[in-house]
Amino acid sequence: MIFNKKIFIFLSLLIFSLLCPLDLVFASNNTTNISDISSNQIIAKEKLKDTSKENSKETLLNAKLLNSDIVNNVPLNKKWTIKFSQPIDPKSIKGKVKIVDKSSKKEIPSNVSFNYYNLYMYISSDKPYNPDSEYSLVINGLVSKYNKKLETPLNFDFKTGSIITSVEDINVFINQEDQYALPDKVTAKMSNKTTKLVEVKWDKSLESTSIPGKYTYSGKVEGYDKNVILNLEIKPFQPVTTISNSLRTQSKFQTDLYNYMMYYDNRNSVIERALELHNGDYSNNCVYFTSEALRRVGMTALPESVCNTRTLTNKLKSYGWKLDYDLSKLLPGDICFTTSIDGTGPSHTYIFMKWVDPNSFDYAYICDNQGNEYGSVYHKRNIDFATEAKDALSYFLYIP
Repeated sequence: MIFNKKIFIFLSLLIFSLLCPLDLVFASNNTTNISDISSNQIIAKEKLKDTSKENSKETLLNAKLLNSDIVNNVPLNKKWTIKFSQPIDPKSIKGKVKIVDKSSKKEIPSNVSFNYYNLYMYISSDKPYNPDSEYSLVINGLVSKYNKKLETPLNFDFKTGSIITSVEDINVFINQEDQYALPDKVTAKMSNKTTKLVEVKWDKSLESTSIPGKYTYSGKVEGYDKNVILNLEIKPFQPVTTISNSLRTQSKFQTDLYNYMMYYDNRNSVIERALELHNGDYSNNCVYFTSEALRRVGMTALPESVCNTRTLTNKLKSYGWKLDYDLSKLLPGDICFTTSIDGTGPSHTYIFMKWVDPNSFDYAYICDNQGNEYGSVYHKRNIDFATEAKDALSYFLYIP
């Protein structure tokens, strides 16, 4: 019995020591005095005050208008976005969110919606705003779901932009084969009595000016509910009687050649015959093309068998044509030859029609067999310089 009591006492002490070691250690090592405890309590109390202030600030209801840098030229269908620091109680918005016309001082009907747990509010006019007009967005007295009232009212003034009131029809008259492109922009009359260049998109493209006639194009301009109309008239080519520049006058034969090749149907007829002579092959039939064009205007002595640039050059020289390198003398109707790439003769021949820019030898309009590449027998080509695909002009021939 005594033995059991001793065991019980020993076990009780052991359990107690195991359960309470920290308390024992703390009691034995605690050297903190009363003044230190008081100081720590004061610091903790001050921190608690600061934290309370911060928490108090966080509980305020504030509003921020996004994109508030947009003050002028506001779109007529503008939707404003306001971000709140707390979710808004939708019931509190009645009579508290307004869009006011500053000129009439009247509130205009508006739409209000929420998103993202009522943290974002969207405001728009029931109908588009009037152009060139001033408005005020006023928000006051809203309450959050936590029953916090909007700390600072929001009052924002803005002015709407101008709108297009009209775009006049465009009437264009050009000659057959003139260079022309549909405009990317048109002049619009604005609601503020000014004019403005605006982008336009046409219902179709202008592929060529080769065929005379009247063409109508319809364009769309953003923000304008009517179609923009462009009337294009391509006047038929009128044959010329003389061609000249300060250095020479073109022969009648080559003037006739120029006049003949200015007609769309004539050019197509020449290329069709050139293809027949070359067994339907577009490649390397430039001499067939040029030779056929010369025969069409009277050079019947030129054999249909002529098929390379060297032979054509020699034939024309034998008929009294002059070979020249001076591009300033080049006139419509002259026969041009490009540089030789292998020493066997010029790489290509074509009929010169006119310079793209009279003050530059860079590009010209010509007629040749390569219409399948350019989309038209009559097309623009590099002249006094080479490209990766096309050689530069070497010389040309004409009747002196």
